[in-house]
Amino acid sequence: MNLPLFQKYQPSQDDQWRWDYAQYPDIEDIYSMAKTHFECEMDPILTINDAAYKYALDISTSHQRHNLALEQLLVCRDKVTNKLMAYSWIGRGHRTSYSNDEMAEGRMAHTDLTLTGTKRIHILVQMLYYWETWARSLNIPVLVSTSIRSEQAAFLRLHERLGFTVRGGIAYKRLTPKEETK
Repeated sequence: MNLPLFQKYQPSQDDQWRWDYAQYPDIEDIYSMAKTHFECEMDPILTINDAAYKYALDISTSHQRHNLALEQLLVCRDKVTNKLMAYSWIGRGHRTSYSNDEMAEGRMAHTDLTLTGTKRIHILVQMLYYWETWARSLNIPVLVSTSIRSEQAAFLRLHERLGFTVRGGIAYKRLTPKEETK
């Protein structure tokens, strides 16, 4: 972990927001954020299916109610207004065709794009902190994060500052020594 950056943005009681495990009632807010801020990124490429996204979110909330080791879906809400500011989603069990190393793969790292850049960076660092902590706790050797956004340079630079290796639009971070996973 890049301790100075993670320490600077460590989740704190002083934050204007709080992180919680997503529950079924959060699905509509998560869906609305994705639709409002991010659907335009993929709509020209894929046929967006709103029911499919809500179903995937529902499955994720069910998974983490019963087994926190399967995936993690967190919501970040304003402490005063309870407005959704961001959500963070990561899963496990992914592998490339050329390695047996399990990967924890970030599924979504969405922030409200009306937030200031400083708040978005702060929240994104906390997301990546939660992802890395979750993956390390499960001894998953590699953490992967990708971006579908057309403007992804700052997002990927942030990953580099946190110790990820960036290849194209994909950031990789080895969490365990290679000899432990042979």
